[in-house]
Amino acid sequence: MKLEKGTLAGIRNTNRINILEIVKEHEPVSRAKIAKVLRMSRSNISDIVESLIDEGLLREEGTGESTSQGGRKPVHLRFVANAKYALGIDIGGTKTIALLADLKGNVVQRLKFSSHREGLGALENIRNEITKFLVESNVQQEKIVATGIGVPAITDYKTGEIISAPGLFQEQINVRNFFKEQLPNPIFVDNDVNMGVIGECWRGNGTGFSNVTLLAIGTGIGAGIVINGQVYRGATGFAGEIGYLQVNPLEDKTIEVSHFGPLETMASGRGIEKLIPTFLDRYPDTVLTCTTTAEGIFAAMRNGDELAQDLVDNMVKYLAFAISNIISILNPQRIIIGGGVAQAGEDFLHRIESRVHKLIPVDFELVPAGLGEDASAYGAAATALLATGNMQLFSS
Repeated sequence: MKLEKGTLAGIRNTNRINILEIVKEHEPVSRAKIAKVLRMSRSNISDIVESLIDEGLLREEGTGESTSQGGRKPVHLRFVANAKYALGIDIGGTKTIALLADLKGNVVQRLKFSSHREGLGALENIRNEITKFLVESNVQQEKIVATGIGVPAITDYKTGEIISAPGLFQEQINVRNFFKEQLPNPIFVDNDVNMGVIGECWRGNGTGFSNVTLLAIGTGIGAGIVINGQVYRGATGFAGEIGYLQVNPLEDKTIEVSHFGPLETMASGRGIEKLIPTFLDRYPDTVLTCTTTAEGIFAAMRNGDELAQDLVDNMVKYLAFAISNIISILNPQRIIIGGGVAQAGEDFLHRIESRVHKLIPVDFELVPAGLGEDASAYGAAATALLATGNMQLFSS
């Protein structure tokens, strides 16, 4: 149940989370110290702390030094990270990652498996694998308070329904309803890149920032956007679908939501793979073939293959164009580059950065993702903890 901030229950819940975050960050810490930081009365602090101890989220451990005036020594409080856990799931087009994380984001169990099939068949396989994963885990089931699921699709975050998922789900599916009988409830479903940016802000290279954009470059291209500590989804959940960014102002071809967008066609992993046949006749000495993967293109580029170099140069050009537009519109503190193609190395990122500097006259920070392929699963777990009032990610 969502608590309104202005109500007494909402205020108490906010204070509860703030106390947990202070103990988590500064442990061991006394009740007096918490009261001073939050500017609350000691009686109010003590009341909430006692309830948190009863919940098993805090514990008393040792004492500090008395003040110069003497008196009773302050009792130290510590945060109990393993009091609760969240299940985070990232459903991808080729693989699924699931993890169990405690309240500090420590992963205690992880599962990765192939998920090549589409539609309900894929979801049934995923459900079976994760149900088995939970049974075999070392975590008591009653300690898993919620589940977060990231999917490569435009989703209705409030209902868990897939709105559009090119190439993965051909029919409309309510992911929350599909999993609710087998997985810990409540269940929260969102676009995988939205989950990814939350993961990076929790445990990756977005930590400490409240205005962040994650650009995920893999099979397709998408952006996860955090503005002032809130994930921005737009009016219908379409925000961040930057694969549809127009890269040719003279192009007037109708684009369907089920198709690759213009930017994805020129700058995603699958996009540059599909461009190879168009150029083979012009590069007779290339080692690339019609079946070369994006990973193979980057390897050939590093070995001096001219076609590979031109494909990557073209990719850099279009990505820099997209990033300069993102900076102009959103002005994030950090732009994080993630996804499979982002593993191409520092030189690739430096080339993009250099080109963006030529396109816009403002400073920006471009960094690689810190969590690699686990970003969305981390974010899904974080979303589950955030939505159930078990942690705070950004300062209120």
